[in-house]
Amino acid sequence: MPIKKYQLVADTISQQILTGYFQPGEKIPSVRASCEQFHVSMTTVQAAYEILEDNGLVTSRPSSGYFVSRLADTEHLTPIKPQGISVYNRMISVLNDCHKDGVINLGTAVVSPSLLPTHQIKKLLNKLTRDHMLELVAPEFSSGYPPLRREFAKRMLNVNVEVHPDDILITGGCQDAIALALSAVANAGDIIAVESPCFPGLLQVIESLGMKALPLPCSGSLGMKPDVLQDALQSWPISAIVLVPSFSNPTGSLMPIESRKRVIELVEEYDIALIEDDLFSELNYQDKPVPAIKSLEMKGNVIYCSSVSKSLGSGFRLGWLCGGKYHSKVMKLKAFRNVSEPLIIQMLIAELMKLGGYSKHLKKLKIALHHNQKLMQVCIKNSFPKGTLVNSCDGGYVLWVQLPELCDSRELFTQAIKNGVAFFPGDVFSPHEHYLSYIRFNLAVKWSQEIEQAIKCLGELVKYQLERRAAQSQIERAAVN
Repeated sequence: MPIKKYQLVADTISQQILTGYFQPGEKIPSVRASCEQFHVSMTTVQAAYEILEDNGLVTSRPSSGYFVSRLADTEHLTPIKPQGISVYNRMISVLNDCHKDGVINLGTAVVSPSLLPTHQIKKLLNKLTRDHMLELVAPEFSSGYPPLRREFAKRMLNVNVEVHPDDILITGGCQDAIALALSAVANAGDIIAVESPCFPGLLQVIESLGMKALPLPCSGSLGMKPDVLQDALQSWPISAIVLVPSFSNPTGSLMPIESRKRVIELVEEYDIALIEDDLFSELNYQDKPVPAIKSLEMKGNVIYCSSVSKSLGSGFRLGWLCGGKYHSKVMKLKAFRNVSEPLIIQMLIAELMKLGGYSKHLKKLKIALHHNQKLMQVCIKNSFPKGTLVNSCDGGYVLWVQLPELCDSRELFTQAIKNGVAFFPGDVFSPHEHYLSYIRFNLAVKWSQEIEQAIKCLGELVKYQLERRAAQSQIERAAVN
């Protein structure tokens, strides 16, 4: 017998409550909003909400709606069932729209060329092609250019990780490093625990490898909670965990030291791989380095991944990893994939770091990003309707924004593109299309009046969406009466 529609709605919202998507005391979507989301009648949604109320998951408040019961925080939190992912088509569509001619792109997390040391890079490139052309065209069969591996080893001291250059493998960016790491520790069909919300690129990697994602609900400010991870490890045969402990994308969360210690305890207790994505840790506005999780390990379970792509420009697809006890297997996989990365880029980055140009650039970039964050927060506050929340952070360059209840970021995205403005809608950060009322902005832009006007335009579109839905709600209430 097919499952009734109201039961499907009840099961979906129940799962969202039990995974922490809706917190105790938080209002769940109105009956009308759920009608639109699930494409069902008001009678169906009301029947589903009665089931949730009977199960003690929600309570109704006259004239206010339905709220998650305070009893729900005593429930045993379990992640959503692991499943295969299909995010590729959605992400390609969003990226294509973001990069259309005439669109102000506030979505893609890339650094504006105006914030990069392009003059110094040009001088170094000229010098390399003039003095080292024979080296640049020679074949390279190694873990990467030795001087660059030495520079990366030095930089890792900033997060309390001491490694020998021979323990570093140069990759084609951080995403490539993560893909290599996952290929080394898991197989198609295996379960990979990830943060929720989660960087879409990671979901795409997991999808391409035929693995299953297990999204674990995370705090917007403190990242993954160790107790949630522990519950997941007890409930599912997880093969690997991928974490962004420092300035996670999209929330900008920063995992506390105590949480990092507890996470590594769990990883070593269950003897599974932890892939640490440390892409944004150097973009710490407060200049207070936080020890990487890898610095806390004892058994080599952590594969550390990072890159210069987010700080020197995405055109430099250059990253690195330290594989711990999995390093030799990762090296074999790398050798069969593309042997090595372009030597000219490796030599360029090595020289830039050796001369101190990279550190100087990072200092200037962090100042610009922090300044942009403050400007964008003020602009959002002045332009968006009441109830809009901005998740402030102390590093990285993404801004996670929660729109008022009933806002649909997918619908907003469609209207924004028509008005020449782009952002990342919240649904691309989850394999289950959660976070529909969230959007993500890129801070690594050259601030201008044009940027400010684009944000004001988005604010007006959000207000219009709310007004239209309020009017529709009045019509529905009048029809019922």
